Amino acid sequence: MRSWFRAVASGAVLCWAAGASAAPTPAQQAALQAFEAHAQASQSDAVVVLHNGRPLLDYRRPGAPAGPIEMMSCTKSLVALGIGRLIAQGKLRSIDQPVAEFYPEWRQGRKAAITLRMLLNHTSGLQNEPNATREVYPAPDALQLALAAELSDAPGQRWAYNNKAMNLLAGVIEQAAHEPMDRFLQREVLDPIGVRGPSWSADSGYDKAGHPYAMAGWVATAVDAARVGQLVLDDGRFNGEALIDAAFVREMLAQSQPFTPRYGLLWWRHAETSTLVVDPAGIETLAKAGVRADLLDKLRPLTDRRFADSPSLRAALAAALGTDLPALAASAKEHQQSLETAMRRDLGPIVAYGAEGYLGQYIVVVPGAQLVAVRQIAARDDWPDDKPWPYGDEGFVAHVLELARALRAP
Repeated sequence: MRSWFRAVASGAVLCWAAGASAAPTPAQQAALQAFEAHAQASQSDAVVVLHNGRPLLDYRRPGAPAGPIEMMSCTKSLVALGIGRLIAQGKLRSIDQPVAEFYPEWRQGRKAAITLRMLLNHTSGLQNEPNATREVYPAPDALQLALAAELSDAPGQRWAYNNKAMNLLAGVIEQAAHEPMDRFLQREVLDPIGVRGPSWSADSGYDKAGHPYAMAGWVATAVDAARVGQLVLDDGRFNGEALIDAAFVREMLAQSQPFTPRYGLLWWRHAETSTLVVDPAGIETLAKAGVRADLLDKLRPLTDRRFADSPSLRAALAAALGTDLPALAASAKEHQQSLETAMRRDLGPIVAYGAEGYLGQYIVVVPGAQLVAVRQIAARDDWPDDKPWPYGDEGFVAHVLELARALRAP
C-alpha cells in the first residue's frame, strides 16, 4: 500500500492513506500522533481509524489479548442495523409495529402500546435494574424476564436506558427472520461487509435458555468494528450494495425521542460543543418530588455556571455539597428520582455518532470528516492495585473530534 506518511511506535502503524488529495500538513501529522499517544496513555488494547474508507491508524497495545474483544453495549448499535436490514427485506413493516404482534401476551393492558421504536429508543417504560449483573445475567431466560417486567412508566413518556427491554429485540428479530438473531446478523449484516464469525461470545453472549443477548455479547476485532462504522458512514451501503436503506440510517442517527437529544435509535449522538449545566427546572422537579430542600438549596448557587465535562461538574458538586452529596443522591432515589434530573447538557450541532460499551468500547462515526474510529479494551488482571484503572475513557470521543477537525483543515 502506497503511503505518504508512515511511522511505527509502540505497536502502532500510522499511515496517510493512498489516494488522499494532498500530503498531510504538520498540524495533521501532529494531531494523528497525539491521537495515538492518547490510545497508549488510556491503556487501549486496540484503536483503529479509517479516513475516507482507508486505514489511518492501526494501534494494538503490546501484550494485548489476541483475537476479538467483547464490544459490550456496542452490541445494541449492531442490533439496530439488524432491524434496518429486516425492514429493507420487507420482513418488518416499520419500527412502529407493536411488540404485541410478536408477543401476543402483551395485547392486553398498557404493554399493548409498546412499539419496536420504544425498545430502540429506550422509552418502553419497562421496569429495569440498570446493572445487568444483578438481574439480567442471572435470569434463566432473558426474554421471559423482559416480558414479565412491570411498567415503571407509561410507554413513550420517559427515556431510561434499559438492558432488560433491549433483549426483547433478539426475540423479535428471531421471529421476523425465522432464525436466531446472532445467525441473522452474521449472515445478513456482518458476512456481507467481510466480518467473519463466530461473532457472539460463547461465555457471555447467551442466556441460560440459549437466546443471544441483544444488550451485549458481540465480539469483534477493532478492524471488524470499524467495518460496521464504515457501513453507517456509507448510509448502509457496502461495495455499492444497499444492505440497509439510507432513510433508515438517517432515522437511526436522528434524535429519537423528546427527552434527550444525545440519543438516536441505539446510537449515541455527539455535538461539536457540549456544556453541562445545573438546571433550575430540574431542581424544581426534584423539589416537587419531595427531595430534601436543605440539600437542594446547596445546589442552587451552581445554576449560573457551565462545565465542560463530567469530571468538572462532579468536582463542583463535591465542593458545594461536601459530605452531603451522598445524602442528596439518596434522597433523590428515595423519591424515585435521580440526581441527574438536576443536570442539563447543552449541545452544539451534532457532528458524530457512536456505539458505546462498558469498559470503554467505542465506534465513532464523523461524517463531516469521513472518519471512523474504534477503541477497544478488555478486562485485565495485571493492573496494579494502587493505580486508578482507565476503564471508560470518557475523553475518547473528544479526541476523535479533535482529530476530525485537524483532518478537515486545509
